[in-house]
Amino acid sequence: MSRFYSRVWELLIDDKTFIATTEGRQFRLVFNILIDFGGSVSYADIGIYNLSSDTASKAFKTGSNVSIKAGYPETIDFIFKGRITNILYERQGPDTITRLIARGGSQPATQSIGKTLGEGVKLIDIIKELATAMGYPLVVNENDFNAVSPYIRGKVLYGDPRQYLDELANTHKFNYLIENDRLIVVADGSFREGSPFVVSEFTGMEGIPEITETGADVSLRLTPKIKIGGRIDIQSKFRTFNFSNAYFQNIPPSAGTGVYRVYRIAHTGDTYGDTWTTKITGFR
Repeated sequence: MSRFYSRVWELLIDDKTFIATTEGRQFRLVFNILIDFGGSVSYADIGIYNLSSDTASKAFKTGSNVSIKAGYPETIDFIFKGRITNILYERQGPDTITRLIARGGSQPATQSIGKTLGEGVKLIDIIKELATAMGYPLVVNENDFNAVSPYIRGKVLYGDPRQYLDELANTHKFNYLIENDRLIVVADGSFREGSPFVVSEFTGMEGIPEITETGADVSLRLTPKIKIGGRIDIQSKFRTFNFSNAYFQNIPPSAGTGVYRVYRIAHTGDTYGDTWTTKITGFR
């Protein structure tokens, strides 16, 4: 089976299958998904070609949940779960396109919290309360926060839990993001549990990695196995370097290989084209 026809995907609306697991060219679906610690956000831009206007209007509503599974037969899994924020109808030549713009997380963006936590409350317990208020399971290594001093006067939480997460993340230097209906929290310099995913020519790497002074950008065949805040291990004989003052730096032969923390993931796909890629930005 060729690489093109072994690609599989599925589209769900409100947790119900809209287009069942399929491969090949029965339907054209184009998607761009960004999962970015830098913006504490994940979003999806999904284009479905040549649906009838009646089908589209009945199937898609602003505020509905949308999910995509994608990969290959042995690796297919969710690459995005979120809520539709906009529905756009476009035309390219003879083709009509229904575009779904979605933000990560299936819960409404209007959650609120009203709670007073007592004297000496720990940071990790505040984060747990905020995750509960947002309606998401929490993925965190609690040991990363053991050294943080307790809040001697306690903590009053009243209003938007995301605003409190922004405040805490800025103060205590951690990253957070809603990934596939889980709240991911990773301390600066730490990473999610699990072994690094080896990225090499033998595991689907496309092209060669670009190495920068702070990290690396690398692409591979689309895989849901890469997780934000997790780790990749780049093993490539060939690399390209994007350093400032490269003429004056001593770049060793092994530069660029090794382990990086995943800071940004971009999944792109076109079921009628060649694109079926996961691009990763990793930091040392």
